[in-house]
Amino acid sequence: MAGEWTRLDRVNGEMPLRIAVPALLLAIGLYHPAAAGIDASGRAELLAAQNGYRAAVGVPPLRWSDSLAATAQGWADHLGAIGRLEHSGPGQNLAMATSGTQSLAQLVALWGRERVYFRDGSFPSISTTGNWADAGHYSQIVWRDTTTVGCGFARRDGRDVLVCDYAPPGNVMGEQPY
Repeated sequence: MAGEWTRLDRVNGEMPLRIAVPALLLAIGLYHPAAAGIDASGRAELLAAQNGYRAAVGVPPLRWSDSLAATAQGWADHLGAIGRLEHSGPGQNLAMATSGTQSLAQLVALWGRERVYFRDGSFPSISTTGNWADAGHYSQIVWRDTTTVGCGFARRDGRDVLVCDYAPPGNVMGEQPY
């Protein structure tokens, strides 16, 4: 594939979003040895990014969960190894980008951008497009009943992978996000 790419998982299996830029950037970032984990500043960045969206709609902030983070880290490592995004279960947001091109907050912003398609309704009627997956990552971030998050990050073979697991999971059939 020529060019830099960014992928945003589509929960329902739709084609991921791809953004192309000069091939030189991909060549520069093509190989990185495996690197993983989120340090204290990364945790703070991830919480601040997600809690900003929650504050905007008046729901309480998320708290960090080390146990969710451990599970998310294992899944991020797995996804980095296989080179594609797939969910391990409900209550999970996934993002992938060319290594080093996006901060953790920028990866969260990929999910937050879905708010332009969001409408407050009972799940799955939460999207102005008629397809809940177009707003599903955003709705998981702002889901009122979700109280904790833990995230994992992996860098492998020119890819950065972010996995965030949420509890209790959002996007529950027949319930409203907030």
